[in-house]
Amino acid sequence: MADIGTFVIFGIILVPVYSLIAGWFAGEPRDTSVALLGIGYIATFIASLWGGLFVLSMIIWLLFF
Repeated sequence: MADIGTFVIFGIILVPVYSLIAGWFAGEPRDTSVALLGIGYIATFIASLWGGLFVLSMIIWLLFF
C-alpha cells in the first residue's frame, strides 16, 4: 500500500494542475496546439527541476563524500 504522502501529493496538491490540463483540452474554444504547448512547458519545467536537483546532489556528494 502506498504511503499517505502519495495520496496527498497526487490527490490533493496536484488538483489545480489536473484542472488546468483538463481545461486546456476540454474547454471552449478548444485549441490543441496551445494545449500541447502548455504540456510542453510543464514537462520542461519539471525536467529542469529534476535535472537541477540531480546536479546539485552530485555536487554535494562530491564535496562531502
